[in-house]
Amino acid sequence: MIKLNLLPNNKEHYLKLLQFCEEILDACRELTIVPILNAGLAVFAYTQNQKMDVNDIDLACSESDFPRLFEALEAKGIDCKVTDWHVLQARKGDLKIEFDSVEYWMKGIPQEFDYIEIEKLRMRIIGLDGLRELYKQGMDDTQNKDDKVNKSKYKKYKQKYEQLSALG
Repeated sequence: MIKLNLLPNNKEHYLKLLQFCEEILDACRELTIVPILNAGLAVFAYTQNQKMDVNDIDLACSESDFPRLFEALEAKGIDCKVTDWHVLQARKGDLKIEFDSVEYWMKGIPQEFDYIEIEKLRMRIIGLDGLRELYKQGMDDTQNKDDKVNKSKYKKYKQKYEQLSALG
């Protein structure tokens, strides 16, 4: 069990994001969907780097759950959108939580999970090896693309991959 008691650099936004996540996780529980925390907040949890910003929260679940989740979140007044890149986005003002398709984004990723407690939230989190592999795949996918967006993504993925690799 990982317990995260630290705050990132952008404390105020982060605390609002956690409240929004609580609302999202309540909907997941009602639907018996058990999402997996991954990406930025998971990096923050493992590295405990308080200089980081946590701008959104990335969770993963089966893409087959997207329609039910979409409907339940919209019923709670949360703006939702399913993207072409296998992600369900949930937004409330400047807060964003994304559900990545486990089948698409976590293919080939070690399926080891732990649990994390943050404030009142408790959820599954991708294991450290899986998170490292997720960022390695992100680097591989964006490394040789010449457009500005992919160069920026590559730099961010590499930075997080290096932080995770330094953990051993």
